[in-house]
Amino acid sequence: MRKVKCLDLILAFSGLFLSFIIVRFIGVHTSIPESFFTHIQSFISRTLYSISSFISFSLGDLFYLVLGGLGFFITLKLLEAVWKKNYKLFRKKIVQILWFLTFFYWVFQIFWGFNYYKNPLNKEFTAEEISLDELKSMAEFYFNRSVYYREKVNEDEFGVFKINLTQNEINTEIIKSAQKIKTKYPEIRLTDSTPPNLKSSLFSVPFSYLGIGGYYIPFTAESQYINTLPDTKILFTQLHETAHQWGFAPENEANFVGFLLGYESSNPDLNYASNYRAMRSILNRILLYDPVYVQIMFIRYSDGMKRDRKHERFINEKYTGSGEEAFSAMNEAFLRMNNQEGLESYGHFVELLIGFNRKYASE
Repeated sequence: MRKVKCLDLILAFSGLFLSFIIVRFIGVHTSIPESFFTHIQSFISRTLYSISSFISFSLGDLFYLVLGGLGFFITLKLLEAVWKKNYKLFRKKIVQILWFLTFFYWVFQIFWGFNYYKNPLNKEFTAEEISLDELKSMAEFYFNRSVYYREKVNEDEFGVFKINLTQNEINTEIIKSAQKIKTKYPEIRLTDSTPPNLKSSLFSVPFSYLGIGGYYIPFTAESQYINTLPDTKILFTQLHETAHQWGFAPENEANFVGFLLGYESSNPDLNYASNYRAMRSILNRILLYDPVYVQIMFIRYSDGMKRDRKHERFINEKYTGSGEEAFSAMNEAFLRMNNQEGLESYGHFVELLIGFNRKYASE
């Protein structure tokens, strides 16, 4: 009799567990994510964009807020059931939660999640056996470009880089760059280029303490950025999240496509943000092998770049919080669940940069 009573709980657990297995099988062992879900997700994204883009604030943030409130309410109900020793009600709520999570998981995968299983860009831009000399050469290349474009951008009253574009102008520049990328680099497969749906997060301040720079909401096709970041990071985050919006789910690919959107732009703001980010990413890699070289590079920064770096460090220290490690652990688990190498996937941006340079250095 007890087994029959627990059957609903067993079925609910099994439904969620089987969902993970089915998605993993489809993603790893079939071509469905590339051949089928790419078109489905593009249609869904365009449909959601047509709704959410007409609203100035984030619908997705409100959606998450409602979910959070619902989760808090259910948690109270669970605690109440335990307190009253009403284990039948407790089991019923657990079953409902499991089925909801299963439904939510499938909606996420169909709307966007299967993008994690598309053919990776590192097949197009291979970068095996990267030498330290090659890393330094690339660092010099992006350093020189950063110095050049830093002289062409605006500053605030403290001499720190300040974005000189409205949000609509940024969106227009991104679309222009996307058209160039489609023509020059067809192997990137940038097929979906709906206008960027970039919005400032309603949770910018609390998320700053978690170390979050931005996030994409697939349920509303909105690309969020944290408005407390320095402008160098805000601009690159917008490029990064736009890449997510266009179906580049892996973090290294979103970084790379975001970089190209700035690199191919004729606007100095976008170019500076992208080249500066590329240089910093490569220097972070070199730091593991030759920290003295990295310190020398910091000394060589132009005066404007030094002020930008100082401002970035100030913001980082201001918003350093105890919740950052907890969020990093959650993000690690989320990425691994979606066929990524955890937080290390962000760093693989460097491999794509090197592979891209090897392929197009002579052009």
